Amino acid sequence: MPPPDGNTPETILLVEDERNVRSFVLSLLNKAGYTVITAVDGLDAMEKASKFGGSIELLLSDVEMPRLTGVELATQFFQQRPDTRILLMSGLPSGLLILNEGWQFLPKPFAATMLLAKIRHILKKTPEFPAALPE
Repeated sequence: MPPPDGNTPETILLVEDERNVRSFVLSLLNKAGYTVITAVDGLDAMEKASKFGGSIELLLSDVEMPRLTGVELATQFFQQRPDTRILLMSGLPSGLLILNEGWQFLPKPFAATMLLAKIRHILKKTPEFPAALPE
């Protein structure tokens, strides 16, 4: 499905070590019209990104992963691709993380609508999404 504006779909590098979460988020992003590259951890993400010739608009990564944490990945990734936006997700409270300026955070668990709104906000610069959706 093409993006609503008809432009070339944005590419998101999704990095999540939990298979069920990765599958869920991949399905959401595909249905929303994004091009998605998936990786199972930070090292896998760096390898896939280096082989990908196009631009990657968003790095969407879990924080707690084996081999290379999401923060370590984001730091290395940002050095190589400074135009890529960063969105980290975790079950940890955001207060335990030190995020570089411009990086965003989404706590787990999250609703599908919240994730998509956050991504739209980051990529399209839409007005800030609501802190919480009505139950």
